[in-house]
Amino acid sequence: MDDEVGKELEKADSAIPVSTRAEMATAIQVLAEQGFGRNEISRRTGISTFLVSTIAEEIGVSFDRSRIEQALRARLTDLRLAQMGIAEGLSEDLTFARLMLRTAKDRRDLAFAAKTISDLARAAGTLTPEASEADSLEATADWLVDFRNTLGKVREEFEQQHGVAFDSDEARQIIEQQEETPNGESQIP
Repeated sequence: MDDEVGKELEKADSAIPVSTRAEMATAIQVLAEQGFGRNEISRRTGISTFLVSTIAEEIGVSFDRSRIEQALRARLTDLRLAQMGIAEGLSEDLTFARLMLRTAKDRRDLAFAAKTISDLARAAGTLTPEASEADSLEATADWLVDFRNTLGKVREEFEQQHGVAFDSDEARQIIEQQEETPNGESQIP
């Protein structure tokens, strides 16, 4: 069974065969949208990094480092969630194995259940991610950046809609008037 899993992993990790330039362009576009960088796209497709760069330029794909980092963070988050799901499943299996241990009828069943519990506990412990202070700080920093960007968009929309600077006295009056009207709808045309 382990050999089958190994073969599946080799297939999944092997290069995607592409032959025509259109297939290359499609593969590059799809992988770039998923947040992969030039070198990783080259590795996955078997296309040289020079050709990846050339085709990417032709189809309007740029390798923005911040976008790639954001996609990488999202992929890592997805992987952590999947890892946590597997760890939860292993914990359920551990409960079943403990039941097997309690109901063992002979030494062989007892030894099998004990070995199973040991293996499952080790695997669950390995797969259970630990939350660190750095993770919490990074998540908070990301939230604050998103919050700042959202506030900037709200400010821009307000200024476009009302034609006044957000920090002006007129803006303050508009906001106060909106707060006084039902549903926050502006009475100013």
